Amino acid sequence: AQIPDNSDVIELGCGSLRKTQILLDALNQQRSGVTYYAIDVMPQPLHDSMESLAPKFANVSFVALCGTYDEVLTHFKKSTRRKTVLWLGSSIGNFACDGAVQFIAGISDSALTANDSIVIGMDKQKAPEIIMDAYHDSQGITAEFELNALSHANYIFSSYISELKGCLSPNNECDSCIFDVDKFRYAGEYDEDVGRHNAFLEALEDTLVKWPSEIAAQVKELCGDSGDLPLQRGERIYIESSHKYGDGSASVLARSAGLIHTAEWQDSRNYYMLNMFRKPPTTMSQPPTIRSSSFNKWSESSHRARMIEQIDPS
Repeated sequence: AQIPDNSDVIELGCGSLRKTQILLDALNQQRSGVTYYAIDVMPQPLHDSMESLAPKFANVSFVALCGTYDEVLTHFKKSTRRKTVLWLGSSIGNFACDGAVQFIAGISDSALTANDSIVIGMDKQKAPEIIMDAYHDSQGITAEFELNALSHANYIFSSYISELKGCLSPNNECDSCIFDVDKFRYAGEYDEDVGRHNAFLEALEDTLVKWPSEIAAQVKELCGDSGDLPLQRGERIYIESSHKYGDGSASVLARSAGLIHTAEWQDSRNYYMLNMFRKPPTTMSQPPTIRSSSFNKWSESSHRARMIEQIDPS
């Protein structure tokens, strides 16, 4: 009963729609008049997924929207139909506390009206060894993914330089590379106290980040120095963080974004959860911003205590 008849379901970053098929199957069997909107920035995968899935669910209408969230979501604000926004991956973990609140509040402001909902997937806090195993798989898939950041940076710079030179294709020769990818390795660490995994690329030996002369002026404007950047062995380049959510933290996230936490679902291992937040009929007063790097200790009791401190310092 969480998603009503004659309503819109809007998925952010739908990708291959693999996870969504379970929900679409239920909507197809139990609801009528539902329109599913798939949003993604990649047109071809979006088209392919929709083309293969739409015939399987005759009772659900399908609409593909190619663009960024900011470009697409504002169009739903004027809709009079009930809306449920889906963000099923655990991408919210890439935000620290304040960023997560701002992002969710932004979706609410741009797309939701009273009684509309948003469903968010979150990774739960787990034993450190489970976290480390997940981010350091034996097949090396995560390491390859993270190291590809350097390869992609080389490609972007090479493409830009080729464009400046009027070339038809990027020059991928070794002397045009910014990073020597073979001189780096993937490294990760989990801060159990904060509940956050940090990913880095670590230099295996002393190396140079070499700026081509064609972009020296831009580098100097941004960094104040256009010279090569030396990296010593063991020095790290920060790539990303992934925050894990503890019990009760989803409720605090909802309240801080001006929403109501209405439902929670967990997998059998208690590794992952889906949370549904609803927009109230009237705007809730925003609680004071909590300055914290993680939701690890962001429980309801500590949240109330910090609110009291700010309201009544005595």
